[in-house]
Amino acid sequence: MKITFSNLCSHAFHQVKISPDGQYVANAVANRLVIRRSGEELPAIHVFECSRPINYIQWSPNSECILAVNYEFSRIEVHSIMDPKWTAHIRDPSFPIALAQWTADSKSILCTAEMGSRLAIWSLSKKEQRYINGVKFRDKCIETSPDGKYTAVIHKRSGKDALGIYHSASFISLQQFEVNTTDLDNMKWSPDSSCIAIWDNYLYHTLSVYRPDGYLCTTYNGYEHGLGIKTANWSQDGKLLAIGNYDQTIHLLSTMSWDLITILEHPSTLNNSTTHIQLFEETTFAKPQIPTLETVIAYQSIVKRPFNLPSLRLDYNQPNPKVGIGVCQFSKDGNYLASRNDNIPNALWIWDVNRLICRYIVLFRNTIKQVLWNPREDGILAIVCGDENIHFMKLTTEGGIEFIPSTVPTSDFFIRKARWHSNGKNLLLLDQQLYCLAEMT
Repeated sequence: MKITFSNLCSHAFHQVKISPDGQYVANAVANRLVIRRSGEELPAIHVFECSRPINYIQWSPNSECILAVNYEFSRIEVHSIMDPKWTAHIRDPSFPIALAQWTADSKSILCTAEMGSRLAIWSLSKKEQRYINGVKFRDKCIETSPDGKYTAVIHKRSGKDALGIYHSASFISLQQFEVNTTDLDNMKWSPDSSCIAIWDNYLYHTLSVYRPDGYLCTTYNGYEHGLGIKTANWSQDGKLLAIGNYDQTIHLLSTMSWDLITILEHPSTLNNSTTHIQLFEETTFAKPQIPTLETVIAYQSIVKRPFNLPSLRLDYNQPNPKVGIGVCQFSKDGNYLASRNDNIPNALWIWDVNRLICRYIVLFRNTIKQVLWNPREDGILAIVCGDENIHFMKLTTEGGIEFIPSTVPTSDFFIRKARWHSNGKNLLLLDQQLYCLAEMT
């Protein structure tokens, strides 16, 4: 696998987005919204001047328009790629914007208020707005189904949690039903949009799955006493549901029977019974004086047992201690599950889902920031650790692993964030002020 890099471009606030159709890359710099054609040169084709500095941008699902938000003045500007002279402005002084996103049909914009409790629907086609009250969160209350038909909204009414299911285009209410959570914290649609998983906050280990019509498919209580759920993710085929917990375990459920298949543990010490796990550690060489495409890192196999993984000392007196499973993501083909235990933040665990064992642990020099499976190619993984390297891994069908570390050929480019292009061939890389596209061939 060969990696090539595009030209470098500037950005602000990490606001760089690839259009859903993959043809364009948009970035914000101060009050300028720059639209570039995707490719090695990243040529600018439009530059829109906004009235205020841009804090957030988002493409419409049809890739024809893009919104730009200024939070200080609660102002949204919308620009069209098809008709650069057309623009729309949204501003309501009584509605301080906390979050803005498109509806699935690209005709309306959803906004939540800074103080929470209210959702605004701004229709660009009808030039009208309406409001929905009783929204529980300002930042994680809205989830659109993968097929784009439904939008779920978390409500809090009369002290009880509820889900509202709305038609994504018209935002007509289809169902309103109370749920059996104590303090609903988050939700995730299944890949086929047939049901939605919801779970409680960190004090209660409860996950329930509902159909859009309000039918309760299952409720899973992992523990009666103990810490709760930190994250949850479906496999791409929807047959498995991985629940990442604050107690440093992953509970793997079968969605065919809703039974617990196994519990995947993340111990800080690898003893003699873990010889089936291949352990690798990132090592470094001397840096060349001139930046090149050649990396200065390698991955050394470690066979020593017992082996202590470097872990953080936990201070439970501090708010939001770094503990528990912060990442658990299935590969595209569902054969592998990648996880990170937040109090062992430099270690990536790769699980063989078919054999229900941990096959690899990779120790990095720096904290793992992002774990990104390729959306098109099976078994390809990109890891971001906040340093100058993007760590590619390729898992083979024979059970092997290949490391392909790459470095952007410029000085002081430290990768803060990354996003896959929808084609699975390009990866958007962002440092504090610059960005580029990495292409795999």
